[in-house]
Amino acid sequence: MLKEISQTRSQNERTRIIILFLLNLVISTFLIKLLWNKSLVKHVSTLRKVDTLLEAFILSIALSVVRGL
Repeated sequence: MLKEISQTRSQNERTRIIILFLLNLVISTFLIKLLWNKSLVKHVSTLRKVDTLLEAFILSIALSVVRGL
């Protein structure tokens, strides 16, 4: 993402990339909380339930870093 931002020439395009990244992060936060609590916790006994959106947000950021975004 930082590479894409540094290569853009216009402020409009930079803003668009940042907004899309933040939107992706927010959507993945809600999806991670839902999927984590509904399926992973039930099937993997060592995992704990995600109680707050902050925990889901941190998990979302960690997964984004691992994926290489």
